[in-house]
Amino acid sequence: MSNRILYEEIEAQLRAGQPVVQATVIQTRGSTPRKEGSTMLVKSDGKLVGTIGGGCGEAGVIQKAKLSLLDGQVREELADLTEDISTESEAVCGGTLRVFIEPWQPTPQRIELAHLLGELAGSGKPVVLHQVVKETGAPAGRLGQRLVLDGAGQPLFSELAPEAAPPTPSARPQQLTSVGGAQVYSERWDPVPTLVIVGAGHIAEPLEQLGRMAGFRTVVVDDRTLFANRERFPQADQVVCGPILDVCRQIALSPHHYFVLVTRGHTLDMDALRVLIDRREPVAYLGMIGSKRRVSAVFELLEKEGYGRELFTHVYAPIGLNIGAETPAEIAVSVLAEIISVRRRVKDDTRSLVQLTGLHPSLRRAKLQPVG
Repeated sequence: MSNRILYEEIEAQLRAGQPVVQATVIQTRGSTPRKEGSTMLVKSDGKLVGTIGGGCGEAGVIQKAKLSLLDGQVREELADLTEDISTESEAVCGGTLRVFIEPWQPTPQRIELAHLLGELAGSGKPVVLHQVVKETGAPAGRLGQRLVLDGAGQPLFSELAPEAAPPTPSARPQQLTSVGGAQVYSERWDPVPTLVIVGAGHIAEPLEQLGRMAGFRTVVVDDRTLFANRERFPQADQVVCGPILDVCRQIALSPHHYFVLVTRGHTLDMDALRVLIDRREPVAYLGMIGSKRRVSAVFELLEKEGYGRELFTHVYAPIGLNIGAETPAEIAVSVLAEIISVRRRVKDDTRSLVQLTGLHPSLRRAKLQPVG
């Protein structure tokens, strides 16, 4: 669940006069189903939005969240997932989750804060949030207070004095720091990644849906009104109908943009690729559909035109991971899986977890067999 959707949901509940509880994983130890920053909402009717991992660990958080709905008090839960492996719980992972449980009341001030955080989450600009999650000494009365800063470190919302906040997280987007008699949980919101699908054909529909589900801002581009319209892409963040090459020349580029070239023809794909390469602006991912033979022919032609091979270093073509995809939906899964692997920096090691862990009995037996 993206931060934008999270705070939009909180705002909607508060505007309806209903309190809601936000449960956030602020610290993990060992192997856990979700990591720091994972968030879940517990609504006044008992319904959940999002998850922090499921199973018995989440059940304890939900129980305390319901108490917070009643009394408006901040709470904390240490969810222990180290139970006996013979139990049937899906949450058995061998670690612990420390969860901060915060009630939101339907007051004008909290509605305004939820609205601000929702807008910031969708702005595409960096944001840093600090929040006191535990008081360990004087001064008291700061539990739950926030400080929200823009990318330049200027306060956008302040309940907490700037000097009481730790430095901006750098190596990781989340951190837990002891500062001046309190523990402060900090989050760095990097710009929301944007998935730009150039070509609104049969692959674009499932790819846009999957991209949105995976937390990407989605943009669909095509020059045909029959394809690039709100009826086919009702929830996309942007649908652009116009000359494809002109759009590629003008669209914003950044290290947080992921481009997929899936137009109606290989020549148009190549022309769009040429335009994006010519702009010499870094993007996180640039992929082009096509068979090995066609992709090889495109690269050879561009090299003959004077493009150096170093310009193709970050071009993924053919796109997607090798999962045997055939249908448009399967191809979309393959493409998004590759994009996620690039985003999460797993590099080239996209083997199955069975192979990576070596835990499957068949793999262990193979290792134990004598050689020769």
